[in-house]
Amino acid sequence: MLLVHDERMLAHDPTGWDPERPDWTSSVKALLAAQYPDKEFDEGYVHPERPQRITAIAGRLGEQPVPGTRWLATEPAEPPELERVHTPEHVAFIEGLIGRACWLDRDTTAVSPGSVMAAKLAAGAGITAVECVARGEARRAFCITRPPGHHASAARAMGFCLYNNVAVAAAHARTLGMRRVLIFDWDLHHGNGTQDIFYADGDVLFVDTHCAAPFYPGTGALEETGEGAGRAATLNVPLPPGSGNAAMLRAMETIIVPAAEAFRPDLVLVSAGFDAHWHDQTFAMDEGGFAAITAGLCGIADRHAGGRLILCLEGGYNADALAVSAHATVAALAGSLPDTLNTLEEDPGIAAVDAAAAFHRQAAGR
Repeated sequence: MLLVHDERMLAHDPTGWDPERPDWTSSVKALLAAQYPDKEFDEGYVHPERPQRITAIAGRLGEQPVPGTRWLATEPAEPPELERVHTPEHVAFIEGLIGRACWLDRDTTAVSPGSVMAAKLAAGAGITAVECVARGEARRAFCITRPPGHHASAARAMGFCLYNNVAVAAAHARTLGMRRVLIFDWDLHHGNGTQDIFYADGDVLFVDTHCAAPFYPGTGALEETGEGAGRAATLNVPLPPGSGNAAMLRAMETIIVPAAEAFRPDLVLVSAGFDAHWHDQTFAMDEGGFAAITAGLCGIADRHAGGRLILCLEGGYNADALAVSAHATVAALAGSLPDTLNTLEEDPGIAAVDAAAAFHRQAAGR
């Protein structure tokens, strides 16, 4: 099993306000003041998508190695690879930010001088993993990358994302003969960029569990099911705050597994955000839940995709939760599961999952 990582991604460090956008700065300060009334933010802004996210993960995996794993460096994705899912204009815009420090969106999507190379490495990590599994050098891979990617659409950077890493990986896989790709996004936030890129593509099955709107980015309603050739190939599972391990496992059992059985993917990709951990204060998952979901995905990959399963890091902003969750996930990829699984006595997400399962069964005619 591969751990794909490159320390050059640490150069993405978009901390601080943007003096060229005082209106954006003012609105973000007002939002932060409402959330944290006892803190002062005039001295600067520590961006939540910070380098410590991946140093925490790599550090834990280094201190407590998972047997059977191998570290692998990557190379940056090049424009022709990025332009399989992004417009040439978007790629040129991001490339033009090399060496700059600025905000790209009011949602605090931002770059520092090293961000463009980091983003190209993050996209390149998925390509590296895809090529390794295509050659049979490994069956599983976990890409420890940043910036994340699932909010980036074909023509827009948003939600801390510059390039859509998992979409770039899916497009590359298809050039290597893996025509049907299942993408499961378990990040707390809806993967609107990935959905948009493949919305009319029936050869990509996109399944997304997330906190329901109006939670950022406000997309991912049940009724968003795809269009044209991609009709019924997008399965959204919007969940209420407080949803935990039991809800996610119910989604695996009643939505993801049946959809995968019908779709029969050649490759399984995962947008693996760990901000559904209870430490991030919106959902109530823990590392055991992520491990259990990963084990279910391993089963899907083994039955349909020759075992080919690749995870790309998305969100998760508490360093301790990231470290333990990623470690448990990697252990599950290597075949080791925790002895116990914590579940809420009354998981508020169960009813939402059941409603989503019924909706998608009807939409698919099952």
